Amino acid sequence: MFSNLTLYRFGAPAGAEITFDQLLQMAEAETFEPCAATQSKSGGWVPPRGQEHGALVEAVDGHWLLKYRIDKKTVPGSVVREEVNKVAAEIERSQGRKPGKKEMRDLRDDATIKLLAQAFVRSTAINVWFDPGRGRLIMDASSAGKCDDVITSIVRGLLGKIEIGMLNANESPTACMSQWLVSDDPPEAFTVLQECELKGTGEQPATIRYKQHSVMIEEVRKHIQEGKLPKSLALNYEGRVSFVLDSSFVLKKVRFEDGVLDGQENREADDAFDANVALSTGELGPMIDALLDALGGEAQAVGGETGNRAEG
Repeated sequence: MFSNLTLYRFGAPAGAEITFDQLLQMAEAETFEPCAATQSKSGGWVPPRGQEHGALVEAVDGHWLLKYRIDKKTVPGSVVREEVNKVAAEIERSQGRKPGKKEMRDLRDDATIKLLAQAFVRSTAINVWFDPGRGRLIMDASSAGKCDDVITSIVRGLLGKIEIGMLNANESPTACMSQWLVSDDPPEAFTVLQECELKGTGEQPATIRYKQHSVMIEEVRKHIQEGKLPKSLALNYEGRVSFVLDSSFVLKKVRFEDGVLDGQENREADDAFDANVALSTGELGPMIDALLDALGGEAQAVGGETGNRAEG
């Protein structure tokens, strides 16, 4: 259910609370509609269980689950140019003149609209997890652009009722990862795995990647002492969840270890969904707590003087 985790904090102005019903109304007001023939992008909420006409918000063990779908159609620039050149050549042949700059712009617009109707649609579905007990909003995405699309929809649907900000730690992941690698002393409950990326500074910084190779070695410590900084580091939490911590505090390649989610293969679809959500959130919530502690605690809640915030 979750392979990447981008972390936010959410709250409501003036001490109010966000409710399940408010989220449901928000999602119902912006359900997903496929791209129209000449539309390049479409986004909206779909049932998280994957059932047609199912509920748009699910509550499982005190957690709220939604799913946001984004469809995009792209037309390669080379294809647009080929279509424009073909039309321009026909104008020159039939009218004895070359199209001017403005006419060429119009031809490009017309060609783009025509080709969009024939373009292949690429779909992305983003699982969205509201953890009201901790005040966290977590998205199964590592792309800032996709997360922005989801936040924009939430803020638009809960105008004046919600505040969303990045969940930040007191200490930077880069500084902490450097310390763990140099000291050979990862935080309690975490184990360093065999994947790391180091990057130097300057106009053309050197990048060194380790994969399937021990990183708790003198060579890595020397690179860090020479000024190269960790961009990412693979970690394991209590032998149950592995992930790659990014310098921007995004968790990538999230994977549950063998046995953690066992016993779901024989469940009915609805039971499997509920069990998956309960087990996943039950494992990931405490893991994020522990990771925040390892990074010096949370920097601030939504609405403080620093950090990014989106207000509805």
